[in-house]
Amino acid sequence: MYKTFYSLSREPFTKDTDPSEAYPGAPFQEAMRALEYVQRTRGIGLLMGEPGAGKTFALRTLKESLNPSLHHVVYFPLSTGGVMDFYRGLALGLGKNRNTAR
Repeated sequence: MYKTFYSLSREPFTKDTDPSEAYPGAPFQEAMRALEYVQRTRGIGLLMGEPGAGKTFALRTLKESLNPSLHHVVYFPLSTGGVMDFYRGLALGLGKNRNTAR
């Protein structure tokens, strides 16, 4: 209904939005600079912000620019877990098999 009202051809702000359609506002540029710094220094980063601020979109934009043979991105969309949940998710994201003996 809103698409007709606003003459939109598709739903805005979906998870499959093309990164080239990003509005390069100051917060987006700041997030991209921070993420590019993490990439350049080969570090581990933490991107935090208010819901709807564009964190996931910024991460997906950076991920699309990376060579998958050289970089591996592990994304945690939920922050409600504990320390062991983080380590478990990181291990699974880096390829540790869930069924491997501990």
